[in-house]
Amino acid sequence: MNRNVLRIAILLLGILSLQSCEDDNDYSRDHFWVTTATIDRSEDVHPYLIVTDNGDRLFPTASVVKWFDPDDGQRIWVNYTILGEATDVFDYYVKINDVSEILTKGVLTLTESTADSIGNDPVKIKDVWLSGNYLNIGFVYGGGGDIHYINLVQDESEPLNDDGYPILEFRHNRNQDLYNYAMKGWVSFDLSDFMEADADSFVFELRAKSFRGEDPFAKVMTVTWDKD
Repeated sequence: MNRNVLRIAILLLGILSLQSCEDDNDYSRDHFWVTTATIDRSEDVHPYLIVTDNGDRLFPTASVVKWFDPDDGQRIWVNYTILGEATDVFDYYVKINDVSEILTKGVLTLTESTADSIGNDPVKIKDVWLSGNYLNIGFVYGGGGDIHYINLVQDESEPLNDDGYPILEFRHNRNQDLYNYAMKGWVSFDLSDFMEADADSFVFELRAKSFRGEDPFAKVMTVTWDKD
């Protein structure tokens, strides 16, 4: 894990104010969109498709980000310009103006032997949303610049809440870093392992340890998917 994992990228500065353009068919090169998305390398399309969280499938025909060679399933923030409408396989030809990878992980089992390394330092959950099989979390934590570790876990000693729903805990290990600054981070967790073939939804409770004086974070959420 590098130092940039939990550091918000330049792309994200003013993310809400940067969302540009009205929904029209005038695909000006001066217009751009900024959104979260998932890389899809499963189609017979090269180099890859970008699937935005609203379902648009983008094919990058041009890019100023020459280093970007993502893995299938990688979550990203992407700044793009629409060049034109496309085929049935994807929706738009686009130019990639900027991209920032989002830390993308699965869910771990919390055991007595892994508790220390996973940690349980406080965070402030600022934003939570579901997209496909991903749980996406924007958060704030106290740090001084050293590497922090973020995980989503299910505690084997308390896997379910009182209603019988799985408990997934957002865990933060600050590695004894100083609390000099309020820092922002984004992470996506793949919930595929909980998506059973004979079901069409997964209900769980998300928990996180808050800072002193604040109520603990707890929210019941539901992931749904097509069985076909």
